[in-house]
Amino acid sequence: MKMISFKNKKIIVFDLDGTIVDLAVEWRFIKRILSQRYSKIYGEECEFKHISACLDYVVEKKDERELKNFFKILEEYEMKNINDSNKIEETIFFINNLQLFGLPRDSKLAIFSLNTRRSIVKSLELAKISDKFDYIIGREDIRKWKPNPDGLIKIKEYFGVENKEMLYFGDLQKDLRTGKNAGIESYLINELKELVNKKRESMNLT
Repeated sequence: MKMISFKNKKIIVFDLDGTIVDLAVEWRFIKRILSQRYSKIYGEECEFKHISACLDYVVEKKDERELKNFFKILEEYEMKNINDSNKIEETIFFINNLQLFGLPRDSKLAIFSLNTRRSIVKSLELAKISDKFDYIIGREDIRKWKPNPDGLIKIKEYFGVENKEMLYFGDLQKDLRTGKNAGIESYLINELKELVNKKRESMNLT
């Protein structure tokens, strides 16, 4: 396993669900709701493995109005039990103590998530870390989703940095593929959690 290095990193990007918090959302139910809506509107079946696949079909139809309706449905169900979300303590510790891990004071944090912007913002507020983030890319901000690298590329362009100055954390292999497609170093959040726990042990904070 490659050791995480923050040397020369200026921008640290996080996924949200499964990375910073665990959202209390029944994704299979939402997927079924969206599939049924798609079939009703377009008169064709929408058999898809994940939510982004169905949204891809709507994008292909250039139906921006209906796409926004899909986003609203996603937002509604993400927000429904937002207060029941669980913080991922190791990630929160890292975010609040960047300098313990060798990151400079001027390091910037960003979010690239397929959750909706409202649920991202609310989750960060509930975790009391909303002031730590400088830029957010949510589901509505792009039209090509992971593992397409568009979100990471937008973040790179926003900060005006090079690929080698960024690092991305997510909880799925899809996140790693997204980072690879963007040419940006990426890790699973479990690797960061392990690093954080070792640091806390060395500081007798466990």
